[in-house]
Amino acid sequence: MTFRIGKTELTVRFGFFAVLAVVLCLDGGAHALPAVLACAVHEGGHMLAARLCGMRIEAVRFGALGIQMVGDARPLSHLRRAAVSLAGPLANLLFFALLLPTPRACSAVQLLLFLLHILPAVPLDGGMALYSLLCSAAEERWAGRVCTAVSVLLAFLLGTLGFSVLLRTQYNFTLLLLALYILLYLVLKRRESLC
Repeated sequence: MTFRIGKTELTVRFGFFAVLAVVLCLDGGAHALPAVLACAVHEGGHMLAARLCGMRIEAVRFGALGIQMVGDARPLSHLRRAAVSLAGPLANLLFFALLLPTPRACSAVQLLLFLLHILPAVPLDGGMALYSLLCSAAEERWAGRVCTAVSVLLAFLLGTLGFSVLLRTQYNFTLLLLALYILLYLVLKRRESLC
């Protein structure tokens, strides 16, 4: 499904709805509204930072592996790209602080999204910021290799910790899914540039 808001094209793919349906089934819908709010805050932070840095957002794509903003990032320096990458998680952290007096689910989802996306693994925002910062100091090929190595190491650590948590709780497989997500992304994107 594709539609336009102003000059920005919004595309929502079937995979996005499938993942949303699975989350709703697993959670019973208890955190659906706080999760949607957290995602909106997160993407709003990216969009605001992109606009402040001079980037025009041409499209926003909602897919099974997340939400992707498309725009011409060429005029942005590597430091500004890092700022745009970190703006989403920082917006979640700000809203976490603002929502502390509200019911726990509202603020907890904001904090969880911050903690997830600040991790230095590609495709998460922390990983993209790390890539941009490394590109400002060295060549892109080397930065890509370092980010891939950090991502694989982090996925391994999360997978090991996730397996331990799964054995202890017998039902919590969240960290294992995160590790698989990172590895799946790396496999799907291995021949493309990280940016």
